[in-house]
Amino acid sequence: MNAEQFNARYPVGTPVMAYPGARPEKFPNEKRLQTRTRSVAWTLGHGEPVVMVDGYTGGIALSHVDVIDGPDASVYETRLLTEKTLYAVDNWLDKAGVFAKQYTRYVDDKLTTVGLRIGEKPGHLVAYFGDTIVRHTDGTYTVRRVIERGETS
Repeated sequence: MNAEQFNARYPVGTPVMAYPGARPEKFPNEKRLQTRTRSVAWTLGHGEPVVMVDGYTGGIALSHVDVIDGPDASVYETRLLTEKTLYAVDNWLDKAGVFAKQYTRYVDDKLTTVGLRIGEKPGHLVAYFGDTIVRHTDGTYTVRRVIERGETS
C-alpha cells in the first residue's frame, strides 16, 4: 500500500501494531508497539512509504505497520507514559480524580522511577515507561504494554 492509499483509508489516530525493527514473522523477539498513528503517511525520497506512531521517534515503514481493525469502542482517551510525559499524565489522572504516584524500582542499586502506579491498593495498575494508559468510557483504566525485545506475548 502506498502513502496516498493508506491516508485515504486510515486517518491520523488509527490504532496499529507497529514493528520498528523487523516484522515478527522473521524476528519474533523484535520490539513491537500497540499504538496509533500520529501523522499522515508520506513517501521517503527512495520510495518507501512511512508513518509516525505514538511511542516512537521517526517514521515506520508501512510494511511494518498492521492496522488494528475494530478498535475498542469503550476507549475514551489514551496517554503514552514516558519519562518526559510522566507529570502531564499524572496531572491528567489527577483531573479525572484518580490517585496516581510514581512507581519506583531499584536499578543498578539506585531507587529509580520506572513508571506510574494508578489507583489505590489493592486493585491498582502499574504502567511502565513506554506503556499506554487507556481511560474507558465507564471510567476504568487499563494499560497497553509495550512488548520489549526478548519478551514474548
